[in-house]
Amino acid sequence: MLKLKFIAAAISILGLLVFGFYANEARKEIYYLCGNVSKGTAYSSVIRQLNTVNLSEYKVENLPQGKRVSHSSVLHFHLLSCDIEFNPQEKVVSVLYG
Repeated sequence: MLKLKFIAAAISILGLLVFGFYANEARKEIYYLCGNVSKGTAYSSVIRQLNTVNLSEYKVENLPQGKRVSHSSVLHFHLLSCDIEFNPQEKVVSVLYG
C-alpha cells in the first residue's frame, strides 16, 4: 500500500513539473512576441509572427477605431495576455502586456 502511495505521489509531482515547464514556456512565448511589437508595426507583420506560436493563441477583434489582437494561453487561464491595438490604417497604436 505504501508503494502505491509513493508511485501516485511521484506521478503527481512529475505531472506538476511538466505543467510548470509548459506554462513557463507559454509565458515566455507571450512575453517575447509582445516585446517584438512596437508602435507603427504593420498588422500583417504582427499576424505573421503570431502564426508561429505553439503554446498560446490569439484572437482578432474588429473595433470601430481599428482592430485589437489579444494573445494569451490556456495554460495561464488567459489571465496573462498581450493586447495589441491597431488604427484603421492597420498600424500598431498601443501594446499592453499584463
